Amino acid sequence: MLSRVADSLYWLTRNVERAENNARLIAVKLTSRLENANPIEEMNQNWYELVEISGFQEVFDEEYNRSSDRNVMEFLLFSLKNPNSILNTITIARENARAVREIIPNELWESINSFYLKLKRHSHTPWTMEEVNDLCELVKKESLLFQGIVEATMPRGDAYLFMEMGKHLERAEKAARILDVYYHKDLECYQNKEIVEYHHWWSVLQSVSGHEAYIKTYRPLIKSRNVAEFFILDAEFPRSMIYCIHKVRNAFVALEDGHVEHYSESLAQELEHLTNDLIDFSIEEILGQGAHAFLQSFQHRCMTIGMHITKTYYLGEVVIP
Repeated sequence: MLSRVADSLYWLTRNVERAENNARLIAVKLTSRLENANPIEEMNQNWYELVEISGFQEVFDEEYNRSSDRNVMEFLLFSLKNPNSILNTITIARENARAVREIIPNELWESINSFYLKLKRHSHTPWTMEEVNDLCELVKKESLLFQGIVEATMPRGDAYLFMEMGKHLERAEKAARILDVYYHKDLECYQNKEIVEYHHWWSVLQSVSGHEAYIKTYRPLIKSRNVAEFFILDAEFPRSMIYCIHKVRNAFVALEDGHVEHYSESLAQELEHLTNDLIDFSIEEILGQGAHAFLQSFQHRCMTIGMHITKTYYLGEVVIP
């Protein structure tokens, strides 16, 4: 496969995944605001947390003088200055899809093109905070439609495997970012600590649509230790870190027909080491060494894997002009 084709397929799915992740985080924050009364309300209004998860705090701080709900929504939804805004990521995804129209099914091109046009219309019209939740639902549904078309129509060849690597590497890194930002939040200062703690972790689980899957394993009691184990080590949950890294590694192995050549050796080693660490560590060992340190290391290792993928297959990230 030509490297430019592989590049477009890889970043196509990474950027659709980024858009969906942003929409999930915004929707959960809005739901918390509507459903939770004081004293929990104040806790849920730290909108800047969403900027921290995006990884572009400096860009936000340069553009806005305060982290109000509307400023954060504008930044995450439509800001052209934010490389990870939903509009920017879907714009990039559409350009990637256009570059490989002869490779992907026509239904997939129509899906991402329609997705882009809907977002573009929203960005050009005045919007209210009440309409943001509907927009987030639109983004989630369009992303799920996109993924469904991929699963139902794409042959399981090299094109599909590059898309798998992009989607699951993006998903793994974002799961680590979410858990890292929320895990060490100080809940001791709130009067109704137990209620606050429950709603806090409920929101974290909802950000990956994992609440129902979580309670089937851990029952209704939501504790930080169990949420961390679920996010990191649940091999059956499709948004956990271990599940996603397994998917990236499986796609790589299939691409290479089970062989490791000199050009792919570094990537193979990084994937093997990270997979083995996730398999070997218990949640007690991870929390014992410090959740923040572990999650920061995991994010760095995901970025390293991304760089090795780029180097191995001569890819390059697409940037909006």
